[in-house]
Amino acid sequence: MKKLIPIEERESELIRFGANKDFVENIGRIDELKYRVENVDGAYFYFPTISNYKILNGLNIIPIYDEGESFRVFGYNDSIQKIFHFELENDEVYDNYGTNWNLLFLDIMFEYFNDDIEDELDITKFKEIGEKLGFNKSETLYKLLNIPVDEYNEKYNDLEKWKNELAEKLKIL
Repeated sequence: MKKLIPIEERESELIRFGANKDFVENIGRIDELKYRVENVDGAYFYFPTISNYKILNGLNIIPIYDEGESFRVFGYNDSIQKIFHFELENDEVYDNYGTNWNLLFLDIMFEYFNDDIEDELDITKFKEIGEKLGFNKSETLYKLLNIPVDEYNEKYNDLEKWKNELAEKLKIL
């Protein structure tokens, strides 16, 4: 890692690289996403100890949010810019969103739907959470996800393919 952007500069730097202000200001403040989109305290504690990870090599890192010991970060240098997801103790990128913030929001909202569907999550609540993220496609996403259980489970079996299909239907790819 070249540099960990100081916490005092984090929000303005995320906005400079395309994150919307609503999202940045709501990180760690949305009760429905508690434990999913948390403040970056863990990142600033752990990142100095993992600065030798290959996936961080040569990049300036801006923590976006923590999810336990899983992190979403924005990494950049003179030739690369990318949003990606990794976990402590695994020097491996799990998700690479490029610079497409909407793909990150799709993942957050997909997990929210998946976590709360059994609690009879409704479209109004889903839209409200999407608005707090600055994701204006949440109503359409809800309709695409609110399908019969058998169909949902079948699509879930090939999750990456399904998420790509969702991103294409939402016109965010």
